[in-house]
Amino acid sequence: MMMVGSGGSFSTATFASRLHERASGNLARAVTPLEILSGALPKAGIACFSASGRNRDIVAAFRAAARQEVHPLSALVLSDKSPLHEVAREFRYTHLVALSHPTFEDGFLAVATLLASSLALTRAYRSVLGQRDTDIPKTLDALIETSTSFSSVAEISPAFDAIAKRAFVSVLFTQALSAAAIDLESRFVEAALGPLHIADLRNFGHGRHVWLAKKATETGVLALIGDEQGTLGAKTLDLLPKSTEIMAVRFTGSADLQALAGLVVGFFVAESAGRHAGVDPGRPGVPSFGRALYRLAPQSHGNTDQTTLNRAAALRRKGQPENGTWIEHYLQALKRINSARFGGLVMDYDGTLCDTRDRFDPLPQPIVSELKRLCSSGAHLGIATGRGPSAGVELRKALPEACHANILVGYYNCAEIHPLADDTDPLIENLDRKHPIFKAIVEDPFFSGIEIRANAAQISIPVNLESSINEGIMRAILVLHRLSVPASVVASSHSIDVLLRGQSKRDLIASLAKKFELQGPFLRLGDRGRWPGNDAELLDDPFGLSVDEVSQHAEHGWGLAPAGVKGVQATLFYLRRLTWTRRGGRLKLTPG
Repeated sequence: MMMVGSGGSFSTATFASRLHERASGNLARAVTPLEILSGALPKAGIACFSASGRNRDIVAAFRAAARQEVHPLSALVLSDKSPLHEVAREFRYTHLVALSHPTFEDGFLAVATLLASSLALTRAYRSVLGQRDTDIPKTLDALIETSTSFSSVAEISPAFDAIAKRAFVSVLFTQALSAAAIDLESRFVEAALGPLHIADLRNFGHGRHVWLAKKATETGVLALIGDEQGTLGAKTLDLLPKSTEIMAVRFTGSADLQALAGLVVGFFVAESAGRHAGVDPGRPGVPSFGRALYRLAPQSHGNTDQTTLNRAAALRRKGQPENGTWIEHYLQALKRINSARFGGLVMDYDGTLCDTRDRFDPLPQPIVSELKRLCSSGAHLGIATGRGPSAGVELRKALPEACHANILVGYYNCAEIHPLADDTDPLIENLDRKHPIFKAIVEDPFFSGIEIRANAAQISIPVNLESSINEGIMRAILVLHRLSVPASVVASSHSIDVLLRGQSKRDLIASLAKKFELQGPFLRLGDRGRWPGNDAELLDDPFGLSVDEVSQHAEHGWGLAPAGVKGVQATLFYLRRLTWTRRGGRLKLTPG
């Protein structure tokens, strides 16, 4: 993950990066918006932090990341309405979390913003990991008393007074306290409280100690020492010159609460420094040139011409360079789609007709409007879904009865194919719990504790974290291999499905053609077009279009929606450009 912050929110980004590394075991780092705006991005998720959602650099970085289709891409905003909200609505695959309160206010140094964001992130990561949050103290005094060597917040500021009288401050820290150190450096610089430099305990031992050798009597040391490195901290401080003023704050408990307590300690350290410098850290005064610097417009890297952006997006989805050969493949894909006359339309459900985040809600009204329009124009539709009867129920609720006769539904990844007009939706009998495949999957340690659903057509294994899907797929395949069973395994955006009848979403094409006596080709839309995605076979065709993941085939399964347009938004992009007459359907896509 790349956690993006600017100014005070860079401290939030640092806090978030440490949380993510501890929680996921994956690399995370805090970056400024300029890194996002400067060019090609590494393969990583991005989260942006802005209290008001009005920070121009953050907004520009979020837009640039969306155009490059970074996934996941999210933002945390402590406001209900902002320019960042507008960008999230423009690129609807993104996630924007808005947390606000009618009495919420903040000042120049954004103390409340940092604490609120960090506390929300702490609770969120604990929730994802299934950890309790009842041990999070209810007050700042309780946090300081349980997590630090102080007994209340009132003790912190006076304890720093002796160091505040020194000309320079050196902050030493252990890893759990890195966000507090970063935040202190920001506060001292932004409010001109005095010169301050930071180093972790061991980096300090590699040359940075020379500063104290030259300026020991002018320097105070603030040591933020977590209990994971308590012995190293004590030995380090024992070796410092006796003329150096030292304030050691020791932290204990869970790393996330140590990190929160470190931020609070930093707030009161800044208060002490401000008193001695004669500066109110919350109102330091902003010079006119500073306002002009803040208002400079951020500059994105590269050409922002929409045609160029769209072509780059289509090739990036394929994982291919923008060279002559692949540009020609891209132009041929557009030409092939634009010149075709379609006999029917087959679509995936979850992730295509409805956002995975909203799969338990009714179908989006814009999607419903397009489906009604196509049916009234004479189009015959196939809906291929991993769901059972719920898909038919939702479709009949959303669409008028006049449309039902034109639609076939392939339930359980098309193990059962029925007209939508048939309201006796197929409910396949449950699989015997002693079935060897089911028994082997349930007993596999990787799937321990997961509530697995199984019927005679498929076994569905819910997956909460996308990072678990690939490993889960491989474990399921190994189970089938050990049993010498020919069943196949596919993945949706929220589950792994073991298909027991050898069914495929491609089966719906033949059923649709036979039922309505249609001539091909058929336009196909889905979101999981790359193996092991459950739309990979369906979209493996010159007229397969993805709204998200694509295959690497030069002629099949392209994603031709504009840059940053994914999921349901991409489905709408295709459907709104699809016309239908008695002679069939025509789809018109232009590079720009």
